[in-house]
Amino acid sequence: MLIAAVALIPLIAMIGSAVDVSRAYMAKSKLQSACDSSALAARRVMKNDELDDNVTTTGQKYFRFNFPAGVFGTAGFEPEVTKPEIGVIRVSAETSIPNVFMQIFGFERMPIDVTCDASLNFVNTDVVLVLDVTGSMADPIDGEAKIDSLKEAVMALYDELAPVQQQLESQGLRLRYSIVPYSSTVNVGHLLYDANPDYLRTSSTYPSRVANFNQVVAVANTPTTDAGAWEYYSGSSGAGSSSPTASTRSTSQCQTWVGGSSGPSTGGGPAPASTYGYTYRGSSSSASYVASSDWGWTGAPVTTGTNRSCRRWKITQTTTYNVRRGFTNWTYRNETYDLSDFIEPSGSVLLANNATGTVANPGGSFNAQQLAAVATGSSNSSVSWNGCIEERDTTTSINGGTSMTIPSAALDLNINLIPSDDSSRWRPMFPDVVYTRTAGSTSTTSSASNTSTTGWIKNYAYSQGYWACPTEARRLTEWTRDELEGYISGLQTVGGTYHDIGMIWGARMISTEGVFADGCDEYNGMPCNRHIIFMTDGAQTAYCNVLTAYGVEQNDMRVTGAGNCPSQLARHQQRFRMACNAAKNMNTSVWVIGFDTSLNSDLTGCASNASQASTSSDRDSLIERFRQIGNQIGALRLVK
Repeated sequence: MLIAAVALIPLIAMIGSAVDVSRAYMAKSKLQSACDSSALAARRVMKNDELDDNVTTTGQKYFRFNFPAGVFGTAGFEPEVTKPEIGVIRVSAETSIPNVFMQIFGFERMPIDVTCDASLNFVNTDVVLVLDVTGSMADPIDGEAKIDSLKEAVMALYDELAPVQQQLESQGLRLRYSIVPYSSTVNVGHLLYDANPDYLRTSSTYPSRVANFNQVVAVANTPTTDAGAWEYYSGSSGAGSSSPTASTRSTSQCQTWVGGSSGPSTGGGPAPASTYGYTYRGSSSSASYVASSDWGWTGAPVTTGTNRSCRRWKITQTTTYNVRRGFTNWTYRNETYDLSDFIEPSGSVLLANNATGTVANPGGSFNAQQLAAVATGSSNSSVSWNGCIEERDTTTSINGGTSMTIPSAALDLNINLIPSDDSSRWRPMFPDVVYTRTAGSTSTTSSASNTSTTGWIKNYAYSQGYWACPTEARRLTEWTRDELEGYISGLQTVGGTYHDIGMIWGARMISTEGVFADGCDEYNGMPCNRHIIFMTDGAQTAYCNVLTAYGVEQNDMRVTGAGNCPSQLARHQQRFRMACNAAKNMNTSVWVIGFDTSLNSDLTGCASNASQASTSSDRDSLIERFRQIGNQIGALRLVK
């Protein structure tokens, strides 16, 4: 009994300590779990790498929710939320639990403590911002233009990710942005030229017009004047003869005749036959009548009497003419233009402003570029390229439906295709030479009744809608804040909403292949995450008589085929769906934001998942959404 009693004491201590340690382990495990959730929650709400009251309160709230006060009899404590380094949230907690058995041996409580860090799990990250900058983005919400709200939201995204950018740079990694402002086309032409001039066409055909120069015009050459010769009076008519005659005049009559009282005379013509002008003098050396030379001069047929022979010095001015051609009428038709100088950096082409002047015989038909080169007396202007493009060749077979298979002829939707011929090259947008005409017409059509000679560069699209060229896009690069703010501040609102062209170029900018191949699968031994943030304030549009990325669709008919733009909207909607699918198939995460607009099924379906499609009704919610995306594009992780 004595031995058993003595042995019971260490046995109780051993069993009791095991029970108390087990309770402490369970308490610490739950405390650690609460700490982890607290750190993750606090890091998720942290903005601009600032540890503010919201971050602290959120961390503490999540801690208390997962570890209520007094669980396991723990002593009161306050979780501490700190930021030990850039982009990291640390939560620490210290408490103790009461022992059950070890109190017998004087150990009343057992201390437990936890520390956990949370950070965004960023690796190399590329973000392409595809931004709707159409005309409606100039409309106000709560007194501020939507485009200004968008600019603030983009900078909020940058600020949200700035600490991450610093972290990545310190580790030899990178965070890059590309920006694609879009409306009814995109401004990427100069980027394409810089990558490879062969990506652009050096000549292309546009729905245009020619000036017909068929009217005969006689253009005078510089007149020539002879040295003069004597002309002799012969009869009352005053007609001269080639030799002296006996015809006579009185001295006063001779003086009148020599002076040419009726003024200089003309002859010849009509143009283009040569014309002549005659002036008269007293002699080769005197402009006035000289009786001794002009009336009864020595050697004249009649040298005495009241009436004597009369003569004068005749000077002949001869004008010859060249036959040229003047403007007759216009013909509206497809015309091919030489673009080799147009696409050059700082390049330009010379265009005739109107149909004035003349051209050499036999005349003909001339477009604006040709007329500027051959016309005499025309008014010309030098025109430079703004960088906006018309897409490469495509097919009319995409007319709606649900298929995501891109036809082989739809070169515009082939994201990674490298140009090898004109069908796969991009056309410079050239609004200065574009004129619309009857829908469905590509053949020559005349306008013989239009005899106006002014307004060559009166692009018809101006009066029937518009053509639009948004701000030039930017390829993936590492931006400073000042650089990005400077670029974003210059965004202009113009044009209609072609979601398909925006997403096509968003995909091209993020791709690891194709004409730019800027995207990456790996950089400096670490993988790359790729994201497209697509923001719009409206639904897809499709115009027939406006110059867009697909030309003037009712005349170029690249998307529509023959007819008056059949099923035009459905065709572009399907192209958008195909472009979205192509982007996601490149291992890219797509986010879609509707600003002051609801999202239809095409837009929600474009996002990688339902949580990545959202709407923002005002400035504050838009800025908040961009911040949230910045917070979410890197997966949260526990550092320790």
